[in-house]
Amino acid sequence: MTPSEHISADRNQERPSPPRASILMVDDHPSNLLALEAILEPLGQELVKATSGEEALKFLLQRDFAVILMDVQMPGLDGFQTATLIKQRERTRTIPIIFLTALSRDTAHVFKGYAHGAVDYLLKPFDPEILRSKVSVFVDLFLKEQQLQRQAVLLRQREREAMERQSELRHLRLTESLPEVMWAARSDGSFTYANRAARDYTGIQADQPLSLNTFLEFVHAADREAMRAAWVQAIRMGQRVEREFRLRRFDGVYRWHLARAVPERDENGLLAGWIAVATDIDDKRRAEEAQGRFKATLDATLDCVLMFSPDSLTLTYANAGAAKQLASSTEELVGLSVLEVEGAFDEAGFRKLLAPLVSGTLPSQTYSTSHRRRDGSEVPVEVVLQYVAADGGPGRFISVARDITERQRAETALRLASEAKDSFLAAASHELRTPLAAAKGHAHLALLKLGGETESGPGKSLKIINRQIDRMAKLVEDLLDISRLQAGRLSLELERFDLSHLVQETRDRMAVLSQGHEIHVEASEQLEGTWDRGRLDQVLTNLLSNALRYSPEGGPVWVRVQGERDEGVHLSVTDTGVGIPKEKQALIFERFGRAHGSKYGGLGLGLTISQGIVEQHGGRIWVESPGVAGEGSSFHVWLPRETEAPAVAVPPEAVTRSTN
Repeated sequence: MTPSEHISADRNQERPSPPRASILMVDDHPSNLLALEAILEPLGQELVKATSGEEALKFLLQRDFAVILMDVQMPGLDGFQTATLIKQRERTRTIPIIFLTALSRDTAHVFKGYAHGAVDYLLKPFDPEILRSKVSVFVDLFLKEQQLQRQAVLLRQREREAMERQSELRHLRLTESLPEVMWAARSDGSFTYANRAARDYTGIQADQPLSLNTFLEFVHAADREAMRAAWVQAIRMGQRVEREFRLRRFDGVYRWHLARAVPERDENGLLAGWIAVATDIDDKRRAEEAQGRFKATLDATLDCVLMFSPDSLTLTYANAGAAKQLASSTEELVGLSVLEVEGAFDEAGFRKLLAPLVSGTLPSQTYSTSHRRRDGSEVPVEVVLQYVAADGGPGRFISVARDITERQRAETALRLASEAKDSFLAAASHELRTPLAAAKGHAHLALLKLGGETESGPGKSLKIINRQIDRMAKLVEDLLDISRLQAGRLSLELERFDLSHLVQETRDRMAVLSQGHEIHVEASEQLEGTWDRGRLDQVLTNLLSNALRYSPEGGPVWVRVQGERDEGVHLSVTDTGVGIPKEKQALIFERFGRAHGSKYGGLGLGLTISQGIVEQHGGRIWVESPGVAGEGSSFHVWLPRETEAPAVAVPPEAVTRSTN
């Protein structure tokens, strides 16, 4: 019989409202109950509030509940005592209890909660979505159980009242409304009914005779005989049976289902029939297979891969790479606390590291630490930690740790080599200053003796020598500044002056050196602040020199400086030269970094020194460039109005500047 035969008689009958479950919330603080009510209200279930364990027990005498949310710390009967009394009563002993607490965070207290019959133990503050999801699972289980109970009652009523049309209609409406595939059978196993979901899935017609063979036609050939044997044994034993199998859809596609056949008994306990429900688990099955493949991939990697529970921090998985790195076996690792491996953390510090991952604030955490082997030795590792959430249940953490022992050795060797190089450059620069100063003095003295005859003969040669000595001295001073920056010994001689005047002076000096460029200045008046005049002259000279050097075809250069209220000053130097490619813009601030190689000369130290000087003032420097020839670049410098003096001053005579 199909529902269509009865629809006309009850067309105007109002559909029953969906069943609702009762949820009991127990907390002696009304504000906590109000917060729980706000979290659980979207579930659309009936929420019952109790302010004590005694009041909760009274409610449990009056009705059934799908789940109980109970605070641990309460006056009178606390949460553990109330749970003990609930579990002693036959009617209420199976109701799931979730403990909520903000005080008892140690593991022993958590285990005590589980020992008193709790199905979960949540620490405040908890994620509302996680709590709602957990409660939703128990509500669904409760409603399904209630639904199955109602279904069983209706089926028995149909057997007893086969002649009562209204009873049969209610039974059919119930089964027809189920979204899952369902069959009904007599006590001898002969099929009598398939609901609408079963007919729609398989394509069986409503008037088509039903039998075990009809059903088995839609079962995958590899599963068919096993399903037949399981069904025959269940009929013979009169016991519930559960099995996974592949069921063919009307379009020929097979999907995995979980079949549960439950015996239906009358009031005397005699077998009256069978109800079989098949739940589609194909997506879940595929996910499990994908997870299996994923774990197989992890087993093949050489890195240490660990998975652990977010609640207990217990390792649930360790790959072969973990066993090798930690000098143990995967069996010995699984079940340990992750803190036995993460030796650098205590539990509070480690949970603080995990918190942003659970909340979704960060997608992953990357950090360097050391892992402790079973023999007590340690191995340096770089760890990437991620949290993988799970639908309807707790997620898990995945930790991938790479042994960085060799990398640290290489980094140490590189650092020592770099330090040796820096020491050599500093020593060589200091040694070069004395002969350069002597050469500069003799060249200058010779020029004075020649008077004004510097356009030809020895005078011209001495002039060239003098210019090259100045260039060499500039390179030496740059190398010395780099050494001071590396050692943190670059000092500042602070004074109060007008930055716009310094910009004009530098512009006038640089304009003489390049006749093919027009240097325009846009500066506000009275841009006073406390800075190191010589060092800022050095920065501005470097920026203008670069603008002229990287504009070989000439063109205008703009220097703009303006105040930003009383907080700082913004200076920019813009040219129309060759520009800087996007991928090279970070490189140019590194030592010896040049965006265009050696084509335009220079050692690649000017911007590194300029950055160090600006940052020493508490400011910052950056570049903007489309990277297209002819569109040039803009270098920006932001400086605070007032620069704080360094804690330890370096004698002025120890620092020599190059501003030429």
